[in-house]
Amino acid sequence: MHNLIISLFIVIATASRQSVTLEDGSNDRSCPFIQCARLELLCGGVYTADLFFKYKDGLTSINAPYRVFYQIQDGLYFLMVCFNDSPLQRCNSTILLNDDLKFFCGDVKIPLGLPGSQIFCHKNIIYYVNDLLCECTKPRLPRFLIWQWEGEAAIHYASKSEELPTELVSSAGRSSVGALLPCLVGALLRK
Repeated sequence: MHNLIISLFIVIATASRQSVTLEDGSNDRSCPFIQCARLELLCGGVYTADLFFKYKDGLTSINAPYRVFYQIQDGLYFLMVCFNDSPLQRCNSTILLNDDLKFFCGDVKIPLGLPGSQIFCHKNIIYYVNDLLCECTKPRLPRFLIWQWEGEAAIHYASKSEELPTELVSSAGRSSVGALLPCLVGALLRK
């Protein structure tokens, strides 16, 4: 019963949300601190419902994959979080972002195809990145002390091209939430 109520809440919240962007960073599409730096793969995970409800990042979705790449220079961490399914999710070595903002995986000389993607450089997202790191480095990586890192981070969002339309319509012409809600309430009342 408890799981059904939680599932109902997630369905309603996810279906009715509007896209928002992170407000504590710039929309500058150049990232001088990571451009031409070879970033190593640190970890990967999925964007959990807890993270979504805490940060309400509308450029990704619950259960979307993400990876964190990093480089250390002069004791500072330079991090790149890559969200959504893309060739970056399949790169298991290093990534490089050149001056033209094209991504390369490992030593391959051909840029990765990432149409419709966005990159944001942020200086004030330490808590967001820390939570993503905590989620994807379970068990903790001993050489990477999450709560002690200093540096800068960038977030790359691959386009969500294969997602369902934001508003599904039932055969009765009602929105999917409007059609689903009475069914779920009826199921709850029968128990």
